[in-house]
Amino acid sequence: MKLMKWIAITLLGLLAAGALTPLPAVDEARQAYNKMVEESVKEADEYQQEKESQKKATDAQAQSQQDSALSEKIEAERTRIEAQMDEIRNRGMGGGFTQGMKDNQLKPLQDKLDRLNSDPEGYFAGQ
Repeated sequence: MKLMKWIAITLLGLLAAGALTPLPAVDEARQAYNKMVEESVKEADEYQQEKESQKKATDAQAQSQQDSALSEKIEAERTRIEAQMDEIRNRGMGGGFTQGMKDNQLKPLQDKLDRLNSDPEGYFAGQ
């Protein structure tokens, strides 16, 4: 009985002094959990950054395609207008077609060409 008392007092003393605690297992589990949470947060951040960079790349590619399509459209319209202007310039003059008539037909085409060169998006939006 004295031995049991002595063991109980020793264990209680060790527990009170902090030399013998059941907490190391709990502390290790807590540290493992914290590490797992940190790794999960890091993975989620990396995934988010990857998605954002993919979206930026996709947006840049789409913008590039739009710019390319607009450039082709601008060039086709410019060629069409210039062909009309050349046709008028090369038309012979006579009794039914004077220099004033030629100038009057060239002016709206030149205005269109100027508008196309200065604001292509506005030009196509106005059509």
